[in-house]
Amino acid sequence: MNRMGYRGGQSGAMGVIPGGPLGKAKYALAMGDADEAERICRKRLERSPDDTAARVLLAQVLLQTGRAGEAVNEARRVTREQPKNVEGLIVLSSALTQRGSLGGVPAEAEQAARRAVELQPKSANTHIQLADVLMRKRDYAQARREIDKAIELEPRSPSAHLMRSIIALSDKDYEGAIQSADAAIRFGRQLAPGSLAQADFVKANALIEVKRYDEALSALNSVEKQNPTLLGANGYSLRGRIYFKQRKFKDSYGQFLAAQRLSGRLRWAAPVLAGLVMVATGLFGQNAPYVLVGLMAAVVVLILWGVSLIPAVGSWIVSLLVIALGGAFAYTGLRQLQGRFFPADPGARVSGILVGAAAALGAGAATFAVWNAVAVNWLHSKAGWWNPTSLAVAGLLAVLAFAATMYGWPRLLARYSRSPQAAAA
Repeated sequence: MNRMGYRGGQSGAMGVIPGGPLGKAKYALAMGDADEAERICRKRLERSPDDTAARVLLAQVLLQTGRAGEAVNEARRVTREQPKNVEGLIVLSSALTQRGSLGGVPAEAEQAARRAVELQPKSANTHIQLADVLMRKRDYAQARREIDKAIELEPRSPSAHLMRSIIALSDKDYEGAIQSADAAIRFGRQLAPGSLAQADFVKANALIEVKRYDEALSALNSVEKQNPTLLGANGYSLRGRIYFKQRKFKDSYGQFLAAQRLSGRLRWAAPVLAGLVMVATGLFGQNAPYVLVGLMAAVVVLILWGVSLIPAVGSWIVSLLVIALGGAFAYTGLRQLQGRFFPADPGARVSGILVGAAAALGAGAATFAVWNAVAVNWLHSKAGWWNPTSLAVAGLLAVLAFAATMYGWPRLLARYSRSPQAAAA
């Protein structure tokens, strides 16, 4: 399910909106007009690049629009110039946790959150962010202590109760998740419409687990009225899961089919995939993704095994397919990790591709050299370095080297160059 993004402001609300351009930007963001908020922030930064308040708000806008990598760059700039800027530390921590969701929570995210708590121990917001980081690390006991501290500081904070509901749901405390979601909704009525749609979404997930299906549907309907964009494919899947539990299999399949088509992945196979996902999710619940991954892995292995039986060229085709799969996973993983595969800055992109190509060639050549040495000197094989297995290993390492360069090169430039463009890559 979707996680909370950066909350900002007082207790997760937008707080008292001041006048001036930043006040207008905050109001636009509160009303869901992220494009206008970003336009105002960037215009202000063009005139005053040292305006940290505008840069923090820009980082928040970027984070809420799914550009966690760009948000990290903006927040890092703030914390480098003002190491005690608590808002900057909170945004940085939140952006890092979102960007690093695929590979775990970066240590820097927890460090930034703990530093914010040290600087403002009486702020509920700092404890909420630290609780978020700890939850993502699956340290639920510590996360509960931090969120309880936040609620102790601000008992009527909707963001604190919302975070508590997410922690409880992740920790499989479904009744606690329902109670905390209700508290978030109760205390958040003064916020902008749709601000607490996620509380109803968390509540719907928890209600399914305790088999209160009609109430779960009501909660989903509430989300749809408040903030339809929050649901997406997840909303259809969740509603399909409810229908499956109610034995409304035709309605359930329709929801999963809509979710599969909305996802945009393998639309040609949507009818079959929808059926598989429906059965797996209906039978295994939250463990369905692991079951599906296992099934897909088994299918891929069987396909590769079948292809390998083709006379003469079968093994070579398998090697190429394995390299292609590795490239697809590397591309998808890096997109998930930092929002894009190639660096954003044109200069870093060109130099990164050149360095990445060199790294890939070097990794492939080194693999073939080592393989040849082992095959000839240790195994006394006449096949040498060129065979389908060595090609697959060399190709995968080359792909990994190229992907690692696309990740590390812009950060290396940002660290050792004073160029604003390099820092923003």
